[in-house]
Amino acid sequence: MAPAVLIQNLQKRYGTVVAVQDVSFQVESGEIFGLLGPNGAGKTTTLRALCTLTTPDAGKIEISGISVLDNPRVARQRLGYVAQEVAIDKVLTGKELLQLQAALYHLPGAIAKQRIETVLDLLGLQEYANQKTGTYSGGLRKRLDLAAGLLHAPDVLVLDEPTVGLDIETRFVVWEFLRKLRASGTTVVITSHYLEEIDALA
Repeated sequence: MAPAVLIQNLQKRYGTVVAVQDVSFQVESGEIFGLLGPNGAGKTTTLRALCTLTTPDAGKIEISGISVLDNPRVARQRLGYVAQEVAIDKVLTGKELLQLQAALYHLPGAIAKQRIETVLDLLGLQEYANQKTGTYSGGLRKRLDLAAGLLHAPDVLVLDEPTVGLDIETRFVVWEFLRKLRASGTTVVITSHYLEEIDALA
């Protein structure tokens, strides 16, 4: 059986700057895999290549045996990506934002409605669902971002420093959420520069 994620000999340059140099690893299905390193170590570039957001100069990337480079559209259907910076339209309510995300994923109406309710419950967002996201705290915005990344039930959820800037209580909420995902069989790839976070989860 192919690993959930396979990266071999990944390389990426930006002009004369080497962002990623010969990185290789694999992630088994249902595992939380952590990429630990300081800012500028190439973690985000590696994730962006995995998620088809940048093209590497060399290397092999697969999601469950599917080549990300040769079949990016198919690979994207299996991926959920939550970037480090939260990008949320502050005019929409939380539920409206998830409805928009469901439409972008072309989820049928009944399935979209059910999945929206599921992710709102999973992340403790039901009581905030009809409030405009411009009123959300940083922690609530991050939880909504995670909900959007999960909406299409991806095989692999990719998180770029999901708890940076969050208070300790909200960090623990996110950690517990990731443990529940792992228990349900979802594969998670996470970057962090918090040693204790990777030690606790991955």
